[in-house]
Amino acid sequence: MKKLLIFVLIFGFLFSTVNIFADETIDAVSGEADKLDEEKKSEEIESEEEEESELQKRKDTLAFGLESEITDLISKLLKEEDKSLSADILEVFNDTKNVNIREKVIEYFTKIEDNCLKDYALLILEDPYDEKTSSVNLLFKYVTALKITEAAPLIQKLLDSENEEYYDAAIPALGAVGGPEEALFLADFLDRDLTTARKQNLMKALGQIKAVETWDKLVEVIQNEDENTYVRMYAAEAIGVMEKEESIEVLLDLFEDDDPNIRTYAIKGLSYFNNEDVENLVIQGLKDNYYKVRLEAIEVVKKCEYKAAVPSLLYRAKNDSEATVKYACFEALALLDTKEGNEYLISLVKDTKKSDTLRSKAAASMLKYENADSVKAVVEVALSVLEDTKKTALRYALGKEIAKYENSQFKEVCEAFLASKDVSTQGIGLDIWKKNHYITLKDKVKEIILALKPSVEGETTSLYISKILEDTDVKISKIAHG
Repeated sequence: MKKLLIFVLIFGFLFSTVNIFADETIDAVSGEADKLDEEKKSEEIESEEEEESELQKRKDTLAFGLESEITDLISKLLKEEDKSLSADILEVFNDTKNVNIREKVIEYFTKIEDNCLKDYALLILEDPYDEKTSSVNLLFKYVTALKITEAAPLIQKLLDSENEEYYDAAIPALGAVGGPEEALFLADFLDRDLTTARKQNLMKALGQIKAVETWDKLVEVIQNEDENTYVRMYAAEAIGVMEKEESIEVLLDLFEDDDPNIRTYAIKGLSYFNNEDVENLVIQGLKDNYYKVRLEAIEVVKKCEYKAAVPSLLYRAKNDSEATVKYACFEALALLDTKEGNEYLISLVKDTKKSDTLRSKAAASMLKYENADSVKAVVEVALSVLEDTKKTALRYALGKEIAKYENSQFKEVCEAFLASKDVSTQGIGLDIWKKNHYITLKDKVKEIILALKPSVEGETTSLYISKILEDTDVKISKIAHG
């Protein structure tokens, strides 16, 4: 009985001890979790405050800044393609009388293709003579970018006037926004005494507007060897853009011209057609002595996906005297995605005897078109040069190309780059992470941030990392000093 009593007492003591220990552990864990939650909330609040502060600073600049400060900010927003302050910028435009600011705003809304200035543009183009020519020319670009067809009759009226001040900008604009009626109007310009530059613009516009009614006159221009070379070139492209079948024979014959620029534009015009005769001539263009003709032929091979050109592309990729032609061949081979082409590109990227530039250019083309085997090869090479100090340039180049794309296969490269002791390599790793947001690597990203030293160099690196991690869910709080 005593033994039983002792056992019960011991068991009760142990049970209560365990409960106390468990309660203390739970409290400790809970307290640590609460602490982490508080820290996270604090970081998020601080980050949000910083973002709000930067946004307010920009708003204040637009509202109260000097001309140079406002135009510099809008230039920055243009570079960032940031539309968040478009309403504020429109308000600046409506309030200011400063021409430089107004022109920068027109440039901004042209770039982001916002039609908020449509009514203003139409009003000015109806009677532009009190405005600066530079401002009116920007409005021609604006209506062109936004394809504002209502501007066509206004532009035609300007061209029909005796004032030639706006011809150079108005002709291309009318080609972009005009219709059949404007095409007939532009056709009459062929009989006018225009400067060479205006003739060139007219050729482009007639093609863009597909003024088929002018086809016969354009062919006359093309076949007139006394005409300016550039006028003939743009006329050749124009009859191609019109997609009139009769253009094929004209352009095939034009390729026999002694002038390489004319041959280049004969191929450019033929790019709008796709038949056996065109394909054969384009492949022939890959053998032309003039490198620009070869480059244009490669562009058409890509556009029309002429796989019959692969043997010629391989030869040029290996032997062409012009580096730009070789690089263009790499991209064409990657796009065409044939067994022979892919095998060559993979072998080139892996060939340690080849220059870093050639290998990185080939890798860039392979990554662009995301062939699985090719991507795998680039990843292997990127990892193989990670610790090779003699291949630092290649490592950087491959990493920067990889950072352009979202791909689960890049996770291993990202992790390896983040783990590097080289700051630039880490930075590229952060670029790769920003593009792909690998969840399992988030802690590694935070480690890099926390490891920054409280120095001028550390602050600079912190600012760089902050820029990289914009628009991600990794928040950076200021590092404690001391």
